[in-house]
Amino acid sequence: MAIELIEEDNRFRIRTQEFSTEWLPNTPVNRQMAVVWLRYLVNEKGRPLFTLQELATVVGSRNRQAASQHVEDFRACGEDFRGFLTRQRKVDADVVACVEKALDQEPLLEVATLVGRVHKALGRTDITEVNVRVALEQISCAGVLTKLRRQLTTGKIQYQEAALLEELLSEVSERTRQRLAVAEPPETAGMPLSDPTTIQSLVTPDVPITQVPNALAWVTFLMTLYYWNVPLSVLGRWMGVHKTTILRWILGLALALWPMIYQWLLDKVKARQVYIDEKWLKIKGRWHYWFVVLDTSTELPILAALLPSRSRWACRWVGLKLQRLGKKPTEIVTDGLRAYHYLLNGAKHILCRFHQQQGVTTWLKKHFTEKEQIEERKPEMKALLQTTDKRTVRRRLQRLKEKAEAWGITGWVDTVVEKLPALICSIGSSRLPSTTNAIERFFRAFNRFYKTRGGFHSVLSAKRELILFLVVYLFTQRDTDGKAPIEAIVPDAPRMPLYRLINDPFGTLAALKNVKPATPLADFLLGQGAEA
Repeated sequence: MAIELIEEDNRFRIRTQEFSTEWLPNTPVNRQMAVVWLRYLVNEKGRPLFTLQELATVVGSRNRQAASQHVEDFRACGEDFRGFLTRQRKVDADVVACVEKALDQEPLLEVATLVGRVHKALGRTDITEVNVRVALEQISCAGVLTKLRRQLTTGKIQYQEAALLEELLSEVSERTRQRLAVAEPPETAGMPLSDPTTIQSLVTPDVPITQVPNALAWVTFLMTLYYWNVPLSVLGRWMGVHKTTILRWILGLALALWPMIYQWLLDKVKARQVYIDEKWLKIKGRWHYWFVVLDTSTELPILAALLPSRSRWACRWVGLKLQRLGKKPTEIVTDGLRAYHYLLNGAKHILCRFHQQQGVTTWLKKHFTEKEQIEERKPEMKALLQTTDKRTVRRRLQRLKEKAEAWGITGWVDTVVEKLPALICSIGSSRLPSTTNAIERFFRAFNRFYKTRGGFHSVLSAKRELILFLVVYLFTQRDTDGKAPIEAIVPDAPRMPLYRLINDPFGTLAALKNVKPATPLADFLLGQGAEA
C-alpha cells in the first residue's frame, strides 16, 4: 500500500489507496507521531501495513533508519504516547531559546555559526546543524522579521548583494595599500609578458621603434587586431599557434600596460564633473553591470567597475571607490537611474535631457493605444525642454499641469516635477552638460568590441578583456578629430611606440623590417629595361 505525502501551506496529510488523514500542522512532532501510528497498523495476518522504507518519506528521508529510530524511541518509552512526546530530546526548550536569542542579536547568522553559539552558551558539544534546523522550525518569524526590518532601515545590513559586500569588505580591510596598489587590478598577477623595462619602452615618447623587441611589437599588433574583432582562431592560424596562446599574449600585454596608463589618469584627471553610466554584460549566463565614470572635460574613464547588480548598494560602492582614489565629483551627469542618487553625498545631480525626451515617446506608447492621442500630446510634452530659458520651461510645465488630468498625463507630469531641479539646471548653461552623449559614444565603441563576444565565461576573464579594451581604446585615434583620447592628458602620446603600433601597425612594422616595402612602379619598370 503506497504512501503519498501531500504538503500545502505549512500543513501535511498522508494518503493511501484505502484512506487519508486530515490536514495536520507540518511540525516534526506530528510527523514522528504519524510514523509511529502508521507502523502500528497491521493487516488480518498481524503484519504491518507499511514498511519502514515507505514510512521514511513521512519524515523527509530516503533511509529506512529515519523511521526505524522513531519506532524504537516509542518502544523505549514503554509504548506510551505521553512518554514518547515528553521524553528528553537534544532539541529541548533550552536549545530553542538559545537559538532564538542568537537570532535576536543577529538575524542573518548561518546555521553553522548558530551551532557554535549553542555549544558555547549551553556547554554542550552534541548539537548538530540538523538539530539547529529543527529548533528553527519551532521559532516564530515575527520577532526575527521585526529585528531584520529595523536593521535594514538603519542601514546596518544589505540584501541580495553578497558578492558586492564581500568585495567591499576585502577592499576596506586593505587600508594600508598605496594608491597605485589600489589602482592596479588584482587580475594582473601571474601574467607577465616581458620585463618592466621592455614594457615601459612602449609608452615612452621618442623611443625608436627598433628598440622595441620584435616579439613585443607583434603582440601589440595582434592585440590591435583582436580589439577590432579579428577572431582569435584566425590570429592563431596566421601565427601558427593555438588561439588560447594568442589570448594569453595579448591579455598579458594589456594587463602589464594598464597600471602605468591608469596612474596617468589618476594623476592628471581632476574629475570634478563626471558622467556615470553602466553597460550590461552577460557572464556565465547571468547579467552583470560595467559601471564607468567619465570625466566631462577630458572624456577619459577614471573608474570602471564590474558589479553583479545596479542597485543603490552598487552605486554606493562606486562612490566609495571614487573617494578612495581621491576623486569626489561635485557634479554628476546621469541618464536618470534612481540608484545614482546614493552614489555620493553632496554631489549635484544633472539628468540627461536626451534620455528625458526619449522617455516621452516610451511613456505615451505604454499608456495610450490610439495614434491620434499620442500625436496630440507628444509635441507639447517634448517641447518642454526645447529652449534655453529656464522661465520658459516653468511656463510650459504649468500649462501641462493644467491639461494633465484631461489628457491623462498626470503621472508623467508628477515625475517631471520631481526631476525638474536636475533637468532645468543645464538649461541655458554653457558649463553644465545637458546630455550624456560623451559616455554614450564610449559605450558605442565598447559595443563594437563586445558584440562579437556575446558574453564572457567568468568574471575574471571579463575584467581582463575590459582592461584590454580600455588600453587600446585610449590609444586609438578618433575619426572625428584624428586624436586618441589619451592625448587629452598626455600630449606626447603620438610619439610613443604603442600609439604608432595601434594606429599605424603596418607602417610601424615595416620600420622593423617585418613587412616588405612596396616597389615603386618606376623602379620596377627601370629594372625591366635594364634586363632588356
